[in-house]
Amino acid sequence: MGSYTISNHVFLILMHILYAIAKSNVLPQATVTLCHDHERSALLQFKQSLSLNKSASYDPSAYPKTESWKASGEFSSDCCSWYGVECDDTTGYVVGLHLGSSLLYGPLRSNSTIFSLVHLQTLNLADNNFRTSPIPPEIAQLSSLINLNLSLSGFSGQIPPQLSGMSNLTSIDLSTNKFCGGFPVAIFDLPALLVLNVSGNKNLTGFLPEFNQTNSLTALELASTKFSGNLPAAIGNLQSLAKLQLEECLFSGSIPASIGNLTELTYLSLSSNMFTKQGKLIWLDRLIKLTVLSLEDTNLYGDIPPSLANLTRLTTLSLGSNNFSGVIPLWLMNMTQLTTLSLHQNKLAGPIKSSFSQLKNLESLYLHDNNLIGTVEAGIFLSLEKLTSLTLSYNKITLLAHHPVNFTLPKLKMLQLSQCNLSEIPYFLKFQNSLEVLLLRGNNIHGEIPHWIWNASDHLETIDLSANFLTAMKHNPMALQSKSLIVIDISNNMLKGNLPLPPPNTVQYIVSNNRLTGDIPPMICDGKSIKILDLSNNSMSGPLPQCLSSSLEALILQENNFSGTVPQICPSECNLRVMDLSRNQLSGEVPKSLLNCNMLQILDLSNNQMEQTFPNWLGNLPQLQVLLLRSNKFHGAVGSPRIHTEFPMLRIIDLSQNSFTGNLPLEYIKIWNAMKVFRPDIEMYINTEVNFENRRVQWTESFQSSIILTNKGVKRVYIKILNTFTAVDLSSNKFTGKIPEHFGSLEALRLLDLSNNELMGPIPPSLGNLTQLESLDLSHNKLSGFIPQELAAQLNFLEFFNVSYNNLSGPIPQGLQFKTFDNNSYIGNSGLCGFPLSKICGCVQSLAADDDEEEDDNNISDDQFPGGFDWVFILSGLGSGLVTGFVMGNILTDKHPWLIAGIAQKLRGKQKNMKRRKRQIIPDQTMVQVCNHK
Repeated sequence: MGSYTISNHVFLILMHILYAIAKSNVLPQATVTLCHDHERSALLQFKQSLSLNKSASYDPSAYPKTESWKASGEFSSDCCSWYGVECDDTTGYVVGLHLGSSLLYGPLRSNSTIFSLVHLQTLNLADNNFRTSPIPPEIAQLSSLINLNLSLSGFSGQIPPQLSGMSNLTSIDLSTNKFCGGFPVAIFDLPALLVLNVSGNKNLTGFLPEFNQTNSLTALELASTKFSGNLPAAIGNLQSLAKLQLEECLFSGSIPASIGNLTELTYLSLSSNMFTKQGKLIWLDRLIKLTVLSLEDTNLYGDIPPSLANLTRLTTLSLGSNNFSGVIPLWLMNMTQLTTLSLHQNKLAGPIKSSFSQLKNLESLYLHDNNLIGTVEAGIFLSLEKLTSLTLSYNKITLLAHHPVNFTLPKLKMLQLSQCNLSEIPYFLKFQNSLEVLLLRGNNIHGEIPHWIWNASDHLETIDLSANFLTAMKHNPMALQSKSLIVIDISNNMLKGNLPLPPPNTVQYIVSNNRLTGDIPPMICDGKSIKILDLSNNSMSGPLPQCLSSSLEALILQENNFSGTVPQICPSECNLRVMDLSRNQLSGEVPKSLLNCNMLQILDLSNNQMEQTFPNWLGNLPQLQVLLLRSNKFHGAVGSPRIHTEFPMLRIIDLSQNSFTGNLPLEYIKIWNAMKVFRPDIEMYINTEVNFENRRVQWTESFQSSIILTNKGVKRVYIKILNTFTAVDLSSNKFTGKIPEHFGSLEALRLLDLSNNELMGPIPPSLGNLTQLESLDLSHNKLSGFIPQELAAQLNFLEFFNVSYNNLSGPIPQGLQFKTFDNNSYIGNSGLCGFPLSKICGCVQSLAADDDEEEDDNNISDDQFPGGFDWVFILSGLGSGLVTGFVMGNILTDKHPWLIAGIAQKLRGKQKNMKRRKRQIIPDQTMVQVCNHK
């Protein structure tokens, strides 16, 4: 932020003169009392402790009030005449500081002289920047304070509990700061408190107390905080309450019917909490003074309550993001005071009636994301002269946007017509010079993009023409001409030609899934604002510009023909969160400048021609979650981490189809801690949040990246990546040695692919610990021994299993999941037997005879067997599918291999004439050895 300089000295002088005149007109000159010296000194020291900065205040009319404060000189030394200073007319003491939007910049320290102004009754420091300093507890020294406003001023930390001892406070506004910790509940008990506003402090926790009937609160604003718990029934005791704003908190349970007692309410917002399913809103009937009612995302269902028809003073009715069904009731069209009507994201059906044109005061109408049907004339809405926002997207309507002729067009600021079956860009947009947001995604618009659309409005910030059939831009411009555009999405079309340069202020430029050719123009580096650049899935070529902006937070260039080396994108500071350069022809090494990208979450360089050893320095990136280096020319041993804290967040790693050698990276496996704990409570997607901000507005864009992994034997595109998804793919390399037992510690793993290597030894039973595993591929190695029974017993989510082309032997374990795998999972292992293979395990076959099969059991007599075995004892074991260790221990010797065939024949003889169905008995490993010996 730049520093403030006096650029309008004359303006300040005039304002000072006007202020002085105003005071002289109010009070006779004889009664004017000069301020006290110690207070003037305190104010001057307060001024000196802070600087002025033109970016410290958001209000465009902000000006530096303290600039006129002088100890002497051309302005009066009477501090009572200074801007923002209010004195008591009788005593001369400073009773008010009105310094909102004054460009103040710097920390407010505990020794600030402002706290010596003990006669202060009003302190307003709103809309300044105190640089995340905490509110000093010394504020309690201002014991006479009545009004406190510290909103939007960059304070952080905890709210000082000392505020609860300031008994004269009637109004507290601490909104839109960065407070954390618990709200001091005793503040609710301040005897004079009328207004409490702590909205916009996203990490502030708290709960509502059991209010008593003597509480005089008239406004309670807790929006966008982490206040939680149930709304107490005692909230109905706040019978003076006129404003209750609780949206975007964590309140749960039911909405208490006692809210119906708050008959003075004019403003009620309970939107976006965690309320349980709500039934009929009978408590609404008595709130006839309501002008604003917001119940979005409160789990409401059924028809829109007809009791709303009684709230005739409503100007705002927000019922979006619920489960309302049925048609839009006609009685809504009688609520002619409405300026905002929000019914979006419900299950409303039926047509959009022309009677909407009766709502002559309507400024905002939100109907998107419903099941509305039929043909709709745009003229219904264009006749509403005050309309500024209209959203009809994602319904089942066909919008007819004929050229308007009979009425004056409204000054639209936002228009959302995505998936409205438009066949052309509506011509009336050419006359919308106030438009800020235009969304026409997913229509049937063909042909060229008209050149006028980029500068139809000097205020246009967002335009989305994606998912249409647009083929080119009119006049094929080298650059898009606009002074205001911030977000441009023209992806998923059929655009040909070269990439047009985005306007200089563009933050998000998405042109993916088109047919663009040529290279990235070097002049794109002139755009210092761009944060998201997505040119994926085109036919662009050439080298990547060496000057790609360090402001980038998401760089998506996958599926093109770019060549050359990857530039050192971030030589110093770096905001990059996603870098996807996959499926190009890039060569060279991973640029070490990425070490500066401490926010990097996803790095995808797969399917290129990059050549080097494993870039283990990537382990220093603290936020890296996804690392994809598949199908390059990486080589050598992966090695070991230098410190045990490397890759602290890594959950997906794909090194497949390279030339890595040596043992599997055991020491890395030991420290992949993010793969060790399954967190079912965070079922959400990896979001790259990109923050936009200008002088008028600030918002967050959630950008979700897609990746490609081989899962369950096929390449699969993950358009969204679950935060709970973890995967390790080391396949198609030259790894040797054994599979480490430590793989069993990665208990959150869902995909493990070690196929197409040269691994030897047994399959570790510890893989049975991977209870979340969905895909396990160990095929095309040199593994030997048995398939551990633990896999069948514990891997309940396994959908894909492949151990083909190894040297495995013995019976295939049986379990619920293992019954679903076919022969292809096991082929190429000559020693395996049992279901689903046609090869039946030898001993099992001898014990499972046809019901009618009869064998001569007289060929071998009991006395031919040393030790005189008790055949009754042996057969009793067979009844439960068991063979005792006694039998195995005495028969399985090298001295008597001939006994095996005899035993089988003798057993068949003893079972002659026993009627039973064929069945497969699974022998233990000792019995398998008998079969193999045979």
